[in-house]
Amino acid sequence: MKLLGSLLLIASGLLWGCAKSHELLRRERLLAEWQRLMQSFKTGISYSARPLGELIRQDASPFCQEAVKHPDFSRDPPKALSEAGGRLLGRQADRALYQSFAAGLGASDAPGQLRHIDLYAALAEQALREAREERDKRGRLYICLGLFGGLTGCLLLL
Repeated sequence: MKLLGSLLLIASGLLWGCAKSHELLRRERLLAEWQRLMQSFKTGISYSARPLGELIRQDASPFCQEAVKHPDFSRDPPKALSEAGGRLLGRQADRALYQSFAAGLGASDAPGQLRHIDLYAALAEQALREAREERDKRGRLYICLGLFGGLTGCLLLL
């Protein structure tokens, strides 16, 4: 019975570490997806002059897919996009940055929109760089901490 308990402790520690490492990877992927979305919006605003709701509906990013599901999407696409980012992004700083980006969409003419997107593209690039550094530094550390925490618990039981 002690052997089974020990194995479960080690496995749970390892799973905790893997989950924390996966959170870092998910943050990085979502920020990269946000950058791609901004580039898509920039192209759509520059060359097609379609309304924002249509640009959101046609994009396959997780932010846009989540926004289209929002009940008020047809009335207020920027609000739906902002709330989608609030649900997807885990960190408060990322959410605040994304929501201020989404709130400014559709608020001015095309050149103003492009400047707005350029500003937030630079800010998102910095956040993505930080996310990559954090994943590189802490990804394996979380896995090792979980494994060694499980091993320590196992040793305490024996």
